[in-house]
Amino acid sequence: MVAGDLTVMSAPTVGLPDGDDASGMATMLADLLDDNLGDFPTRAWVARIARGDVAFTATDRDMSVTITFLGDRIEVRDGTAAGAATIKAPWLTMAKLCSGQISPPRALADGDLKVSPGHRPLAAAAASFVVSVPPSYYGDARRRRLVVAIGSALALIVLINAVRRRWRPAPVR
Repeated sequence: MVAGDLTVMSAPTVGLPDGDDASGMATMLADLLDDNLGDFPTRAWVARIARGDVAFTATDRDMSVTITFLGDRIEVRDGTAAGAATIKAPWLTMAKLCSGQISPPRALADGDLKVSPGHRPLAAAAASFVVSVPPSYYGDARRRRLVVAIGSALALIVLINAVRRRWRPAPVR
């Protein structure tokens, strides 16, 4: 393998532990992940190095799905794992984020998207990158640069929130 060559690294496998009992949201996210990992080597690389649980919650449907990054495989199951980073938004906002129709910073600014870092804050940034369709898919180079900047900004926001929560001064008694 040549250093920096992401095309020779195999993509993690995507599994639905609940099989046919999985919700439509879990099945849709698993299919999207499988497609993105097969089509976009950079997303496969990020998914392979990410570790932890990320819960996607459709706030208007009271529905959650947890994506667990395990290195060589990814599991998608219904519900929210304890301590998982969470990404919460209405169903339509989630669909637009995944399809690249809106950016995470725009959704955050509009108040439609809420991100909580959980135990593994970088997992949320990795998940938001891996499940989104890259702008290059649509053939717009300007949009591609914008999404890279947006993804970096989202990762920075998650990291800052995690650091802020971890190093709060102890309460004075």
